[in-house]
Amino acid sequence: MGHKIAKTAMAAALISLYTQHAAAQLEEVIVTAQKRSESMQDVPVAVTAIGGTDIEALGWDNPSDVAAQVPNMQMSAPFGDIQPLFSIRGVSMVDYTPSQSSPIGIYADEAYIGATFLHGMSMYDLERIEVLRGPQGTLYGKNTTGGAINLISRTPDIGTETNGFITAGAGSHGLISVVGALEGTLVDDTLSARLAYKYKKDDGVWENDNGPDMAQTKNYGLRLTLNYQPTDNLGIILKGSYGDSNPRATAARPEGTNPGGLNIAGSPESLNAKYHEGAIDSIGKAETEMSMLNLKVNYDFSDYTLVSVSSWYDGDYLQYSDTDGTPDPLASIYFGAETEALSQDLRLVSNYDGPFNFIAGLYYGDEDMDTNILHDNFFGSSVPNAVLPAQAAAVLLSNGTFGQIDRNLDVEKKSLAAYTDLNWDLSANWGLNAGLRYTEDETTRDYLNYSRINGGPLVLPPELTGAPFPITSDPRTEGSYIPGNTTGIDAPLVPPDVGFPVWTHGDLTTDSAPELSVTEREITGTIALNYTINDDVMVYGRYSHGYRSGAFNSGVVYLDEGDNAYAEPEFVDSYELGMKGEFIEGTVRLNAAAFYYDYQDQQFVNQVGISAILENAGGVDIYGLEFEALWLATDALTIQAGLGLIDAEYNELTLTGNDLKGNEPVSAPEVNFNIAADYEIDITNNWIARLHLDGNYIGDQWFSAYNGAVVETGDYSNIGQEAYWLWNARITASDAAERFAVSLWAANLTDEEYDVYAINLQGGFGFNYFMEGAPRSYGLELTYRF
Repeated sequence: MGHKIAKTAMAAALISLYTQHAAAQLEEVIVTAQKRSESMQDVPVAVTAIGGTDIEALGWDNPSDVAAQVPNMQMSAPFGDIQPLFSIRGVSMVDYTPSQSSPIGIYADEAYIGATFLHGMSMYDLERIEVLRGPQGTLYGKNTTGGAINLISRTPDIGTETNGFITAGAGSHGLISVVGALEGTLVDDTLSARLAYKYKKDDGVWENDNGPDMAQTKNYGLRLTLNYQPTDNLGIILKGSYGDSNPRATAARPEGTNPGGLNIAGSPESLNAKYHEGAIDSIGKAETEMSMLNLKVNYDFSDYTLVSVSSWYDGDYLQYSDTDGTPDPLASIYFGAETEALSQDLRLVSNYDGPFNFIAGLYYGDEDMDTNILHDNFFGSSVPNAVLPAQAAAVLLSNGTFGQIDRNLDVEKKSLAAYTDLNWDLSANWGLNAGLRYTEDETTRDYLNYSRINGGPLVLPPELTGAPFPITSDPRTEGSYIPGNTTGIDAPLVPPDVGFPVWTHGDLTTDSAPELSVTEREITGTIALNYTINDDVMVYGRYSHGYRSGAFNSGVVYLDEGDNAYAEPEFVDSYELGMKGEFIEGTVRLNAAAFYYDYQDQQFVNQVGISAILENAGGVDIYGLEFEALWLATDALTIQAGLGLIDAEYNELTLTGNDLKGNEPVSAPEVNFNIAADYEIDITNNWIARLHLDGNYIGDQWFSAYNGAVVETGDYSNIGQEAYWLWNARITASDAAERFAVSLWAANLTDEEYDVYAINLQGGFGFNYFMEGAPRSYGLELTYRF
């Protein structure tokens, strides 16, 4: 009897579910991944799109929120959310200096943003986020090997009535946030405007026993958009924005010591480090400021549209980092940069009714980056008569008399390109897409000065020399090392053939090393063939060739830079097979892709002692699978999930004499999985509740290409992160008209402890450096729409 009742109930549930399926379907997602407005399901590209409604409803305001919902995409933020480092399909940026460009291109309203420290400044009031996976070597302003992230901000419609919203929130760690927008028509049928703003501040999540808490959030942004349409054929959109972020910096967690239980300052402070808690001697901020103008002009002819996208931005960055994470004045670093960039993209887009269409364009970009890296409290010691480890004898002195290393580097990057993208409907079912781009990149290092300032004479303690008294080996207190200078010893800090330490040599000067300039000319492109099985299912095959321009090393070095001044370009040949489909009467969307990357000459920072050397890391083979599913289970329940699988290894890699062939690349976990569920409940006739839960699983990964090896330069066994889950939840109640809403949210529900970044610094400082993920947080938000 019980089985019969259960079968009857199950049959009724299935009939009800089928009826609801027939009544509701998934909404079409429109993307501009190929510089045209197209359905995401018709584009033969692996792209994930997140709409503005979801971004707003879920309170997403930093890049990590996006990365958690995209297969095979990782994001680390060693210096806070404003400066994210992205990895897509195992292609990552392994560099923490401010002057390098990411292999993942970031675009704000089609304007390329080269400076990584500005990548998080535009994350508010967005209409859509598009994440393209795979090398972008045709349509996008800067060639990239890993992919592109498009941030498309909201544009007011002409003719819209005055409307807006404001959301105010408060939460844990003293969080206060305000976001909102106001828009309306200024001139009937001609001009509309939108003003958007954002403010967010907390007290910091890293408990500092020696002062105010660190790892703080404190930023605001303002954007004004004007949409002007003087004629039916001409449209002009002008966007101006300003953003400022100046929180107290993120602090590192030091772990491990040299033999004898001491770090290089002669202190045991890096023993027994705690998660999100410690004591530091240097308390500073991570200040970022950005001004940006973006002008987009569309002029429609009968069969063509001429599109011009002009952009300019100016950015400033200063981060004071207590790198050692202890009360000892061992290693505190100022990372400073000023950048100014402009770009112009001009393209002609055909609008033919027939089977053939094209895009043809020209691109120019100019970015000037001035970098200043000041190593403050360098090798200082707060321990009287510190006993320094023997391996430090070549680079250290005691009692804090080293002074400061001041490294200034100015680089200008110019890019010229011509490109075309062609589309043919070969038949009712077959389609062909082909793109080609010629690029000329010129990178010029026009200034380099490396000085020791505010120091003292080099005094070698008896523990290092064996003498019964201290020996003054170098009385100079200041000086400059300039590569190419033929006088003195050609090495900034420690010449390899001298048996005692010698600091920067020569007179203190602001003179520059000789100018270096490199010009690269490359042809990149893509070709894709797609087949429409029926109205709901499409399969495709795609080949892409992408490259990332070379770069000058901007990390500190203590040997002559020699051939390490410049890292050559990196290249990716990508082969991809994909499927996009909708099933069960439009209630299930399933997209999948399989890919292989032949990744050559990856730009890679090799940390050797205290030196950070940018070099090319040989070849990588990357195989992968991706699945994305969205299921409208009922009118009230939506479930989405994503799975990424990667099998990647170096087929050629030698670092400091160590053959690392077969090791995994950095930030390339074999498995990553995300899932989210949204459920709506009618509380009353006028109030609705939306329950949201999402989870993100990241498998084991390494933060170093050494993959846990123990070599002469250090022990890398802990420079990685074991698999972990992150869970987030949100409950929102709103009235039927959606004018009022109240939300409760929690991030990292289980308070998972995990690291997002790590560097082996044992060879130079006697400890390893870890940057931690965000702890559990929670809050309340109130929204009013008018």
